[in-house]
Amino acid sequence: MRLRRLLVAGLAMLAATPAVAKPFPWGAKDKAPSVAGVTLGDTEQHALDVLGPPDDVNVSAMGELLDYGAKGLQLTATKAGGIVAIRLLSAEAGGIGELKVGDSARDVILKWGAPLGGQGRVAQYGTDNWIVIVNLA
Repeated sequence: MRLRRLLVAGLAMLAATPAVAKPFPWGAKDKAPSVAGVTLGDTEQHALDVLGPPDDVNVSAMGELLDYGAKGLQLTATKAGGIVAIRLLSAEAGGIGELKVGDSARDVILKWGAPLGGQGRVAQYGTDNWIVIVNLA
């Protein structure tokens, strides 16, 4: 199985989630990893300054979805939280830690250990403040 997508998302409802077993490379007090120069909580303007104008913008009740299709990247931004989700859709988008789209499920387990949770082909890793969702092909 290969990774179809990586997503870094900040979710407040995960505060009751148990600690992640090692070797997940980030701890409870660590900031979410930066992806393509953007980190969760950054302002939308910062993302635009770093990545330039998106290929497409879709507005919904959840916020703005900034689509950088040519870069294999999508960001969700809200006025209150800034960047609240970063989606990597292709290897060209870069990686989260040592993992990128296209890596095998075996690589995920070897590098990050057993997932915190998930269901079916979706594995969740993270901390009390943010998560990485790995969609396995």
